Amino acid sequence: MIEKDPLAFLSNVIDHRMAFDEDEPDHDLPDKSVAKEFYARYEPKEILGRGVSSTVRRVKEKSTGREFAAKIIDISCEKSTDHQAEELKSATKKEINILRMCAGHPHIIELHDVFESPTFIFLVFEICKKGELFDYLNQVVTLSEKRTRIVMKQLLDAVEFIHDKNIVHRDLKPENILLDDNMNVKLSDFGFATVVSNDNELFDLCGTPGYLAPEVLKVSMFEDVSGYGKPAD
Repeated sequence: MIEKDPLAFLSNVIDHRMAFDEDEPDHDLPDKSVAKEFYARYEPKEILGRGVSSTVRRVKEKSTGREFAAKIIDISCEKSTDHQAEELKSATKKEINILRMCAGHPHIIELHDVFESPTFIFLVFEICKKGELFDYLNQVVTLSEKRTRIVMKQLLDAVEFIHDKNIVHRDLKPENILLDDNMNVKLSDFGFATVVSNDNELFDLCGTPGYLAPEVLKVSMFEDVSGYGKPAD
C-alpha cells in the first residue's frame, strides 16, 4: 500500500474491528493537566481503535450526554523526529481546515470540536456506529438497486459539494465512506484531500492501490504527462 499520512480518519488510522472494551486501562489517555479543555467537556470511554500516531475513543459530551468519536493525535516528538512531528501537526491542521470548509453537508463527516495542547490534538467527530460501507457490503454481499441508488446519490452529492469548493479528496473508497445510525452516507478521511484551483494540476502519487485513478498512476509512471485534478475523484 502506498504510504499514507497517519491523519486518515477512522477507516485508515484505526482498525474499528477491534472489540470494544469498557475495562481497558487508560494508559493511552493524555494527562489531564495537558488537556484541561478537552476533559472539561468530554468524558473518554472505550478505545475504538489505534493508529501510528493516534487513538480513537468514544467520548460523551458532559453537557448534553451525546456521543462522539474523538481522534487523539500525538504530536509530541517521543515517537518521531522533530521534523516528523512538525509535519504531522501541519498535516492535521490542513485536514482541519478542509473539514471546516465542508462543514454543514449532510453526507460529509462532521468535525464537532478541536482542541490543541503542546503534545496532542483532539479532533471530535460525529460518531457513525454503523461503520464503513466496506464492511456493510461484505455483510450483505449484494445491495438492492434501490439501496444502491440511495448510496450513490448521497456520495455524489458529497463529492459535488467538495468539488464546488475546489477540494479533491484523492482517496475515495468504501472504507472511507461511513454509515450513520440511519444508514446515511458520511464521506470521511480527508487526510489526502487538498485544494486545487481550476488552472493548477496535481502531481502527487497518493491514495490506495486498487482505487487509484489512471491519471494519478500516469504521473508516477511517465515524465511528460499532464497532472490531474478534481475528475480524478
